[in-house]
Amino acid sequence: MILKYRQSDFCVIFDMDGVLADTGPIHFESWVELGKKIGIEFKRELFESTFGQQSPIITRKLVGSEVDEDLIEQWAKFKEKIYREMVKDHLKPLPGVIKILTDLKLRGFKLAVGSSGPSENVDLLLNSLKIKELFDVIITAAEVKKSKPEPDVFLIAADALSINPENCIVIEDAPVGIEAAKRAGMRSIALKTTHSKEELIGAQLIINDLSEIKVDDIISLFNLK
Repeated sequence: MILKYRQSDFCVIFDMDGVLADTGPIHFESWVELGKKIGIEFKRELFESTFGQQSPIITRKLVGSEVDEDLIEQWAKFKEKIYREMVKDHLKPLPGVIKILTDLKLRGFKLAVGSSGPSENVDLLLNSLKIKELFDVIITAAEVKKSKPEPDVFLIAADALSINPENCIVIEDAPVGIEAAKRAGMRSIALKTTHSKEELIGAQLIINDLSEIKVDDIISLFNLK
């Protein structure tokens, strides 16, 4: 089906949290702990509206505009440290993750991670799941100035692989990620890990998890003839 084309000219970019592993509940717990530390309740509504964004941005939304930027960074790092301590013994791949990654790699596609998380979080997850070597490029918050829904993380990944954005498909679970893919000029597949189907409108395909798709389903989204 794709024999007219070089598979290496195409890339699938994976978000991390909620796509490769179901880390959302532990992220929420770690935000609650930060809230307790600074005396501000972290509510579920804030979590659901900001999941997929960088921690300093979420921290700023939690505490307001009057807090010094250095303190925001300090609290955001504290939250992520708590998260890594909580999650380290509970990381398991979501259904279909290992198979689709392996199958895409065998078919010659480029693979990337495009995450808003700190590099320490990304390394912990990829190494724990033993899938880091499958990715050609890994982009984290350390390489990105503008968080999702800005398209930077996905465009940086495509540029690092010298692949046109239109030849990239993003796999996401958050509305901000779907919007970032759209702004990047990329198609997207949405997983209903953390949000409802209604919240993920805009993706070209919405599924429960990666066990529901095969490589040929991804190829079909590129509209290759």
